Amino acid sequence: MKLSRGKQLIAASFAFTLLFCLAVGLGIHGAFEYQVIRQERFAAAGESELHQAQTAHQHSTRGGASSPTAAPTTVPATTLFPEAVPPRTTQPAATIPTSSTPQESYASAAVASTQPLPRPPRPTRGGQADKKAYLTFDDGPSQNTLQILRILKEYHAKATFFVVNSKYNSYMKNIVADGHTIALHSFSHDYQAIYRSEQAFFEDLQKISDVVKRETGVNAKVIRFPGGSSNTISKRYNKGIMSRLTRQVEEKGYVYFDWNCSSGDADGNRVPANRLLRNVQIGSKNSNGHLVILMHDSQAKTTTVEALPKILQYLQNRGFTFEAITSETPPVHHSVNN
Repeated sequence: MKLSRGKQLIAASFAFTLLFCLAVGLGIHGAFEYQVIRQERFAAAGESELHQAQTAHQHSTRGGASSPTAAPTTVPATTLFPEAVPPRTTQPAATIPTSSTPQESYASAAVASTQPLPRPPRPTRGGQADKKAYLTFDDGPSQNTLQILRILKEYHAKATFFVVNSKYNSYMKNIVADGHTIALHSFSHDYQAIYRSEQAFFEDLQKISDVVKRETGVNAKVIRFPGGSSNTISKRYNKGIMSRLTRQVEEKGYVYFDWNCSSGDADGNRVPANRLLRNVQIGSKNSNGHLVILMHDSQAKTTTVEALPKILQYLQNRGFTFEAITSETPPVHHSVNN
C-alpha cells in the first residue's frame, strides 16, 4: 500500500528522532563508562603510590642498606659558627658518631657567652701585649679558697698562693689542679718563733714545704717572707736577720717575692670591697706591666672575695693579663730594713 507524501515525512521524522535519541543514549553511556574506568585507574594509581611511599618509609625506619647517609660536616677552624646545618642521617642510633655536632657547638657557645669572659689585652706602645699582673694570695688555704678559685676560673686568670698550715690543707690540691702556683709562706706564721734565728726560719720553711709536697706532690721553691723582706718586726727578735735570710734563701735555691701593689686587705678584717678596688687602682695607676698584687686568703678576708671580680675586670679593661709566678718570673724585692 502506497503511503501519502505527508505520512512519509512523518515516518521519516519519527525515525530520525528515534535514531537521534539512541545516539545520545549511547554517547551518555559511553561517557559514563569512560569516567568510571578513568576513576578506577586513578584509584589504582593512588593505591600504588601510597603503597610505594609506605614501603619506602618502613624501609628507611629499619635502616635499609639503600638509605642515604650524610657525610659529617666539617666546620673550618676559622669559622665561629657553622653556616649550614647538616642533613639528617638514617643510620641506626648505635652507629651515629658521639662527637659534638655543629648545633651542639653553637649551643655551647651561646651558653658560654653568658659568662663574663676576659677582654683581649690591649697592645703596648711597642705592639706587644706584655702587661702582666701577678695576683698573690697569702695565708691560705681557708674556707674562702674555693670561692677564689671559682672566680679566677671564670675570668681565665692564674694566680699564686703563698700558703700556711691550716685545717684546709686539702684545698692545696685544688689550687694545683686549676693551674695556679702553690708557693711557701710559713708553717706557723709566728714572727717571734720564725725570726728568732736562721735555723728556726728554715725549720719552719721545711715544715710547710713538707705539707705542700704531701698534699700536692709539688716541690715548691717560690717563697714569701711573713711580713715581706722589708719587715721591721723581726728586729725585735734578731737584729739583721732579714739581711742574712734574703741572701741565704737564694743560696739554698729558693726565689722570694715581695709585691709592688697592695689591695690593703691586711689593714684589717672586712675592709670594704670598694676600698680594696680603689687601692689596686691607685697602686697600679702608673704601672705598664709586671704588677705583683698582695691579697690574702685567710678566713676573715671575705671582702677580698667580694672585691676580686671587680679587681679582675678593672685590670682586664686596662689590658693586663693574669699569670702565675714561677721560678723564672723576674722577682720583685723590697728594700731590706733589718
